[in-house]
Amino acid sequence: MIPTNIITIYGRKPIAEVIDNQAINIWRLHLSKTNKQSIILNQIINAAKKRNIEITEHSRKQLSFISKNMRQDQGIACDIELPKMKSFNDYLPKLKNPNKDFLFALDGVTNPQNLGMTIRSLTASSCDGILINAKTLKNLSPLAIKASAGSIFKSKIFVCENVSDALVDARKKDLDVIALCSNSKNSIKNFVLTKTSLFVLGNETTGISEEVRNIANATLNIPLMNEVESLNVAVSAAVTAFMIQDSGAN
Repeated sequence: MIPTNIITIYGRKPIAEVIDNQAINIWRLHLSKTNKQSIILNQIINAAKKRNIEITEHSRKQLSFISKNMRQDQGIACDIELPKMKSFNDYLPKLKNPNKDFLFALDGVTNPQNLGMTIRSLTASSCDGILINAKTLKNLSPLAIKASAGSIFKSKIFVCENVSDALVDARKKDLDVIALCSNSKNSIKNFVLTKTSLFVLGNETTGISEEVRNIANATLNIPLMNEVESLNVAVSAAVTAFMIQDSGAN
């Protein structure tokens, strides 16, 4: 049975780097039967055999179904384990107040590079976890992993089917749900963490969705100068997380 904390990556160079990293648990290596021999492909196969990693061969069509990216998979995919990834439904019962924990939810952050950099920023803080939906999970591509600088393997990632539903469940547990909105009248500079809270970061083009805004019981803004209207989502994540932890978290 395949563990629930498995993601699939693709591409020869990313997989070669992953297989050489003994700290990363690899579930299975997938190869297209149409692959032609190459130095890097032989290196990957030999490294996989040394680590006793299961190797399976597929038709080109089957491999593209596994990788979800036929144009860029280069005839190879790999199932890897994220050791700290779990279902939000399993984690939610453990959340309680008056603990001053804080988590982040990503609402519509799908660009792989932004996703990876956001995960890196949040993992570097004392944030207690990152909530993403199953659709966003599919964007944890080699580009996202590279942008995270490997921090994704150290991140507490909680997966849900729908972020809005997960936030509603969090509210039922008496957690504050706080949306980061540029038009909020409440500055993060004045915020003090007093109870377990879940902060929501939106898509940097459209921001927080209306549905999530209606669920949130508070909003915050990051004050900006010189007529700058917005920050990259990863920068917003870093600013918010470090200001929150300095306000009294943990």
